[in-house]
Amino acid sequence: TNRNKIIFYTFFFKIMTNFKRVAQKIAKSRMLYLFHLANEVFPENSERANRYADLAMRYAQRAKIKIPKEWKHRICHKCKSFLYPGINCRIRLQSRKGKASHLTVTCLECNHQTRYFIHTKNQKI
Repeated sequence: TNRNKIIFYTFFFKIMTNFKRVAQKIAKSRMLYLFHLANEVFPENSERANRYADLAMRYAQRAKIKIPKEWKHRICHKCKSFLYPGINCRIRLQSRKGKASHLTVTCLECNHQTRYFIHTKNQKI
């Protein structure tokens, strides 16, 4: 009976890990689709784009998957609104010789600034 329990739990564990992977795959595809929709819809309807971005973030949190950098940088860290360059966010490149060059993204909804540091080949990370 003890051996049967072990066999059952290993079988159950394999099924659950496979189910988790499938759920993560589905969540990732839906998340990416929602981000693409948010990007397309934003010029006409910014509230709907914000809602799509919020749903995409929830998919990522629920399935414990990472949001790709290209989309993660398009969400304000403070007000969580979807950022569309030139309309509701400003992007500035600060290049400094010998120091850390960075990209500054300013959300025009809440005026929050986020810096993304750029590492060049000859800089140590």
